[in-house]
Amino acid sequence: MSKVKALVPMLILALCLTGCGDDNDAAGWTASAIARSIAAGATESLTELLPGDELYDEYITEYYGLDAAAISDGAVLAAGGSSAQEVAVLYFTDSDAAEDAALSLERYLDARQADFTGYMPAEADMLANAEVVTRNAWCALIVLPDAASGVEAFNDCFESAPPAVSAAVDTTPDTHSAPAQTGEPSPSPSPSATPSPEPTAEPAQQSEEWSYSEARIIEAYRSGSHAGLHENDRAILEAVDHVLTEVAPAGLSDYERELAIHDYIIDTAEYDSETLSLLPFFEESPNNSNPYGALIEGRAVCRGYSSTFQMFMDLIGVECITVEGEGNLSREEHAWNMVCLDGEWYCVDVTWDDPVAFGAVSETTAHRYFNVTSSYMRDTHHYWEASGVPEATATRYAWPYSG
Repeated sequence: MSKVKALVPMLILALCLTGCGDDNDAAGWTASAIARSIAAGATESLTELLPGDELYDEYITEYYGLDAAAISDGAVLAAGGSSAQEVAVLYFTDSDAAEDAALSLERYLDARQADFTGYMPAEADMLANAEVVTRNAWCALIVLPDAASGVEAFNDCFESAPPAVSAAVDTTPDTHSAPAQTGEPSPSPSPSATPSPEPTAEPAQQSEEWSYSEARIIEAYRSGSHAGLHENDRAILEAVDHVLTEVAPAGLSDYERELAIHDYIIDTAEYDSETLSLLPFFEESPNNSNPYGALIEGRAVCRGYSSTFQMFMDLIGVECITVEGEGNLSREEHAWNMVCLDGEWYCVDVTWDDPVAFGAVSETTAHRYFNVTSSYMRDTHHYWEASGVPEATATRYAWPYSG
């Protein structure tokens, strides 16, 4: 009889511990409320996506690689644009599902870090220091400048009562963000449900469909005739005339003209970081892959930088090719150039030389990939099919700070 009495407290304790295992011990808290509490440490506007929203479903299944059926409640707060700041809080059917989700979210972080590397190193560093935490059936992804504080905020939710529900609750740090969506899809988005992206230069109004042609630009420049040209062609030609007259005039050496053109492109354009956004209302420039985007709109991606550099080299008679391959740890599509000076080849990556992406302007950051070797490119996460591409081994015209 005494043994039975002794077992009773132990059984009660065991039952209590078992019952606590997968319970929602953040009693009264919703995923949205926890995410908003964590996001108090954000320094950018965050847009809230909730179950029932198409973008929420896209994040869960396509980006995070999770099974939506295993999630009982969830919320995603994302900055978009050139910012990697993001908070996701998900409540699963059990703790095992939450642990499995944590592994998927770690893989997602690795992929996002690789996407930002080479373009937005500060954001890549923030992703490297991001946190994925679990507690019972809860899992949280925290990409913030101070992720550790975000983890503290997550844990605090399990020790305190949730805030009173208020229509005025807004955890985003400025007035440009969208208020929380209700999860009830609206027939059409209202101004209060759609965030306002940062203003960007509007593309020129075009009277007819236009596509870039280097051959057309070169022919018009050399002939001096602009008759019948589209307004975008004329704008490019005006920029070309300025560069080849004032910035890199005839009389300079090929190397001097190449360097001046390289620096002018960097000074004029900046990387179109909207391409890094997972949110569709951050719109990239339709011309970011050609010289109009780089020289006129001031926004370009790698193909915009490389095609602009290629155009100028062809105009000044410097042998040049464009190499299409992959860059970064993510092996995403990338393009750069090679030039031949005095019979020797050099690699040039104007995109990765743009110091805007590195948050500081210096001689080093602006010429890290100017006239470097193929070996240096391989060592810095450039990948390409070697067949038909010259091997750059020369160093005579390399920038003094290139490596």
